[in-house]
Formats: sequence, C-alpha cells, structure tokens
Amino acid sequence: MNSLRKEQVARALREARDQTLNLLRQVPDEFLKVRVHGFYSPIGWHFGHIGMTEEYWVCVRACGEAQLDDKLAFLFANIPDNPKDNRVNLPDRAQILDYLAQTRERTLRALETANLESDQFFLKDAYAWEFALQHEYQHQETIAELLQLIHQQQPLPKSLPEPFPWRSEHQTEWVEIPGGVFERGAHDPHAYDNECPAHKVEVKPFRLAKTPVTAFEWSLFMQEGGYARKELWSAAGWAWKEAENARMPEYWFRDSREDSYYFFGSMGLRAIRPEESVQAVSWYEAEAFARWSGARLPEEVEWEYAARAVPGEESSRPYPWGIALPDHTLASFGFHEWQPALVGSKPLGVSAFGILGMAGSVWEWTASPFLPYPGFRAYPYDGYSKDHMDGNHYVCRGGSWATSARILRSSFRNWYVPTYRQGFLGVRLAEAR
Repeated sequence: MNSLRKEQVARALREARDQTLNLLRQVPDEFLKVRVHGFYSPIGWHFGHIGMTEEYWVCVRACGEAQLDDKLAFLFANIPDNPKDNRVNLPDRAQILDYLAQTRERTLRALETANLESDQFFLKDAYAWEFALQHEYQHQETIAELLQLIHQQQPLPKSLPEPFPWRSEHQTEWVEIPGGVFERGAHDPHAYDNECPAHKVEVKPFRLAKTPVTAFEWSLFMQEGGYARKELWSAAGWAWKEAENARMPEYWFRDSREDSYYFFGSMGLRAIRPEESVQAVSWYEAEAFARWSGARLPEEVEWEYAARAVPGEESSRPYPWGIALPDHTLASFGFHEWQPALVGSKPLGVSAFGILGMAGSVWEWTASPFLPYPGFRAYPYDGYSKDHMDGNHYVCRGGSWATSARILRSSFRNWYVPTYRQGFLGVRLAEAR
C-alpha cells in the first residue's frame, strides 16, 4: 500500500511538472521578469515559487530538512517581506529551471523514504506532496492568466484570425431546482481548509440557468448600453467601471470593420466563438449583467446544491455527473482546449438536476462573499484561506478550462475581489421562485 501510493504520487508530480515546463516554454524572455499587471508577480516568479513551495512543505515541514538555497527560497516566497516589486530580481531562465529540477529531486527522494502511514500530519497519506501538487496546478492556471496579459501587451498580428459569424440561436433555458437538504463541503483529507468541515444545509427552491452566459449574450448586453446604464450597476461597480474605462470584457478586441470579436488568449489572439462561455469579467460586471437580464447571481450554496445534490438524497456527488473521475467527454479542463467550451457541448457532464457545464470551461461568479463554514479550522497555515475571509472577496465555483482534474471537485472554492477580471471568470444566472 505504501509503495503503490508513492508510485501514484510520483507519477502525478511528474505529469504536473511536464505541464509546468510546457508553460515556461511559452514565456518570451523579455517578459520573464516583468510585472505586467499590478495584481501579479512577474511570471517567472511563479515558476520558482512552485519549486520553493514544494520543497518547503515536503522537505522542511514534513521531513525536517534544511532548504536548498535560503536566498532563492526567500526570493520565491509569498511573504510581506518579499513584496511583488522585489520579485523582479529573478535569476535567468536556466537558473529557474535548475532550481525546479533540484527541488523536485529532493522532493522525490524524500518520498522514497517517507512513511506515508505515519500519524504525522504532513506525512500521512502523502499530505505534503499532495498539497504541493495542488499548489502547482493552481499556479499553472495563474501562469496561463499571465500569458493572456503578455499577448495583450504585444503588437497586433499583421492579419487577424478568420472571424466566426456573429450570430447565435442559443436561448437561455431555466431549470426549476426544488428545495432540499444536502451535505455541503468535503470529507477528503486533501481538500483545502475552506472546503471543510462537511455539513448539512437546507436550500430553498430557485431557478438556475441550464448553461453559462455566452459571449454572444454578453455582446447583446454591450449593444444595449449595458456599460453605459448607471442603473444596472452598484455604486461601487459603477465607480470601478468608470475608473477602469471598462466597455467590454478584459482581453476582448473588436474589429471595427466587421461585426466580429477577438480575444487575447493564453496562446495569442483568437476569434471568439459566439456560443462559448463568456470569460474575463469582474464580479461587478457579472452583477450588472444579471440585473440587465432581470435575474441575479446564484448564492454559493445554491450553486453547490445544483452541482452536487441528488433529488431525494442528502448525500452529495464529488462531481456534477457523479463519482467518475473527470475526462474530456464530461468537462473542459486541464489545458485540453486552451479556451472555454461551447455551452452545452458536454452533455455527459450533466448534474442530477439537469444543469450543464458546472465543471470546467469557466469559473462562475456567485453572489456570496468568501466566508468560513461553521467549525472552520485554518490549516496548514492561515495565509491560504483565513486571511481572505474578510468579506471583500467573492466566491466563484466550478473550475475552468485550465483547472486540473485534481482540483475540479465540486466542493472547491475559489475567490477574488470584485474588481478582478483577469482570470477565466464567467457567469451563470439564477432567479428566485
């Protein structure tokens, strides 16, 4: 059992690293050490941070070893003493690669000798290695977000990609969700602290859109003056919109010669497909769109209920479709397509209530602030969840096309400030019954 578990963990670590190194190959040298947005550290920092975090939790915390290089460990640490402006002082690409290789070698060597049946928290069932693995996957998604900003800041190509005809026959369908009791949260020992403890909650009946909002639907909001109608926006949202000069989702580009839209994606400029899920919108934009639609954003508990619950049962599914592990017939995830899926294109991934697209493609904003569940306990440190449970962050759910299968579980909670629009963030509408 111990040796089989070690083989599984080592294989997963190697697969994750292959994707990380593939992402690093996409980064132009001139952008490696540059802060391309005030929200982010330089993209090169994220690669070193992956290695530093893995070494810290596995070698230092789980196995009691010293760090490989104290200077680099500090430079790649996410701590107040190392502010983002200092993180531009990075080593070159070859040195970052060498640091990743050396820290990974130490991690795998520690795995070979570790007793995964120990009662020690960080060793038991490879907790430290799993924590590092999920962390690497999350930073892969952040790196993909940064690649969008890099492409946005480069000159337009001499010729634009062939546009898609800007029309759509898609209609929003509403699904009646009956009230009920279900188990929210997670029992999984490798789930994050904010997903725990699992607890039963009662949800009142509501209606939920069968699919996320499409890019075409968002263009109608734009064409009908959605960004100019103050009555659709909260006071804070309007102030943000004016300061940001937001007139369309982040990364959108419109060709004024044609009725066509483009998107600065992680792999460069591409034509937007009208029926793909809209992405790169802030919470304020999502709220205004919902108001324009005569609807609202779902509460977080409503979203999870619609994704996980089974009518007549109080237990919950780990994924919308059931217990089967994710594959690409069920959801869009793990860099398989490098863009959101067309809405409704994964019918096998349907939830028990008949809702589509609740895993992968785009994260979906909810109306709920990121707050702790009853009985919440911060682990393995306060900085991951607790420090953000301040009422100023809003929860988004479901994962995106860049989210790893390992963290695509329906209990996973993501969160951002309401001004944030640089991620793979979309919208699903709800209504009261």
